[in-house]
Amino acid sequence: MRRLKVFLINTIILTIVSLLIQSTGMVFDIYLANVIGSEGIGMFGLVMSVYFLSITLANSGITLAATRLVSEELAINSQYGAKIAIKKCISFSLIFGILASLILFFSAPHIVNVFLHGRISVNVLYLIAISLPFTSITMSLNGYFTAVRRPYKNSSADIVSIVTKIIVILLLIPKFNINDLNQVVILLVLGTTISELINFLYTYFLYILDSRKLKDTRTNKKNFLSRILKISMPVAITSCIRSGLNTFKQLLIPIQLEKSGLACNTALSAYGMINGMAISILLFPGLIINSIASLLIPEFARYNVKKDFTKMNSVINTLFFLVIIFSFFIIGFFLMYSDEISLIAYNDINVGMFILILCPLVLLMYLDHIIDAILRGIDKQVKVMYCNIADLIISVILIYFLLPVSGIAGYLIVIFVSELLNTSISTYQLYKATKFKFDLIKQFIMPCFCLIISMIISSSIHIYNSNMIFELITNTSLFLVIYLFFIGTYLLISKRKNIRVF
Repeated sequence: MRRLKVFLINTIILTIVSLLIQSTGMVFDIYLANVIGSEGIGMFGLVMSVYFLSITLANSGITLAATRLVSEELAINSQYGAKIAIKKCISFSLIFGILASLILFFSAPHIVNVFLHGRISVNVLYLIAISLPFTSITMSLNGYFTAVRRPYKNSSADIVSIVTKIIVILLLIPKFNINDLNQVVILLVLGTTISELINFLYTYFLYILDSRKLKDTRTNKKNFLSRILKISMPVAITSCIRSGLNTFKQLLIPIQLEKSGLACNTALSAYGMINGMAISILLFPGLIINSIASLLIPEFARYNVKKDFTKMNSVINTLFFLVIIFSFFIIGFFLMYSDEISLIAYNDINVGMFILILCPLVLLMYLDHIIDAILRGIDKQVKVMYCNIADLIISVILIYFLLPVSGIAGYLIVIFVSELLNTSISTYQLYKATKFKFDLIKQFIMPCFCLIISMIISSSIHIYNSNMIFELITNTSLFLVIYLFFIGTYLLISKRKNIRVF
């Protein structure tokens, strides 16, 4: 009971903090999109894909290793073991952070000239290289705080990071020419780099204070290096392959869009509009799912160590149902109000069109995040990577052949195929590992029916107002009340008939 209480408290704290962070970040991203335009967002997105590949190499699975090892040591009441484990993880992350930094530094000129169309300075990637060792250590410490059930410290560091980034960028905007694509990207990367350095200093300070709580009572000497390598190396190898494919995929998209007849700036603009604007809006409500997922890894690691498969399957069943009813509400919201959201956020109806087309994928995106976290917790992290690699290979092939022929429509098809394939394979891997049971009618069809009825009723009593924001908030609140009424009625009827929904 105490563990459940701690889990729920952490989830609530993380959700509130994530809401604050993501809301602030979303508002700032919308501000940037309106200042620098979709082309600037598109180019920054390409640079960030290189950044994420570098981060993957720098991390090399160490976040998961730190979470798993510390969780497992604490599960057997070995506080000294947990303390040694995180120290080994920090050393490991520093080595790979430096390695990633050197690789990016020497490959930067080639990346800029070949994949970034030579439209930005190589200094952009040099700035990223500087931050990699510090970011790698920070990610290791994040794994520690998740394992010791103090993820709110990670959240506080995220707040410090995003506030620093916003302040730096806002202070530097007057000193840069926002009509110059190169200067825009340098500005954004500089803000990101400085925020990562501050994040490292703050997180390390929290770790020094927190680690004093762990007792130094020595136990039998353990080979943590081999355990770190066993967890991190398969993840590192498959993560680098996955991230490399993903980076290649992102860099390939504008190139193949140009082959369909689009100009370079138009291709970058379309890429920025879909990836940097529409998909960002769709993922934003998932911060609640992200908060839960980050806490699932240590919980399922404990279930796995104790071989408590009954509890594991019960939690999986409950999580699936909750994610489905939440996702359905978000899908309904975007289906009915995509144009209003687009106009309020970006003053561009074209973004609303992409939100409307892509919003059914919300269910797959959110479910896949939960499934991946569970698989990592039960030591199936390599399976997760295999799923992602298979998805990326197919996506790259489709992008290469489909985009020159079908343009933007082809890219949208690729996104749908990718999400469907990834979630399907991940779900199958979870079923193989746990044999969880899912009732299609009770847990999917009936909530879907509740969604459809709620949308019909909400649309028929739509409230109009001259203020678009007020109109959106009013009608969304009305839709939420109606939807929760039907979901609650369904659960109540099921309970009275002794039908177990989850």
